[in-house]
Amino acid sequence: MQKHTIASTCFLLAALLCAPGSFAQPNPGAVDILALASSPRWLTTKVYIEGEPQTDVKADYSEVVGISTWDLETNRYEFFDAVTGVSKYNKGGGGYFFVTGDQKHHILVPEFGPIKTVVRRLEALNKTEFTYSREVPRDMVENNPPVRIHVVHTPYKGE
Repeated sequence: MQKHTIASTCFLLAALLCAPGSFAQPNPGAVDILALASSPRWLTTKVYIEGEPQTDVKADYSEVVGISTWDLETNRYEFFDAVTGVSKYNKGGGGYFFVTGDQKHHILVPEFGPIKTVVRRLEALNKTEFTYSREVPRDMVENNPPVRIHVVHTPYKGE
């Protein structure tokens, strides 16, 4: 029953994120959702703060760095540590995802850990790049001012 409550909450959140004026209008910057299935795994290759794409700050945002899997048939995801390959599932790194109808937001609903819905803005999604952005505290330190980070992924070729 809890899964249904979480899913319902996410759908409500998605509806609220879509401005009424955005319905039935073409989205010129639409992403290719099916591109998530073009690679079984995606590797974080760069993290940068909005407005500073030349500076890679992966070391300051290790919580968002890793390997991710996306199953479009079940809408399930799971994150793994890029160095050890260990799953992050029990720490909130696995659950369900969906993309809003306007294809502008990618929403995660973790099954375990500090359960909270994560809304990410889709910046690029094609067969060679998956980039999202979201607001987080600077350097992922609570009470720091928020910044918008962009997290860039490319298809992962390793084990």
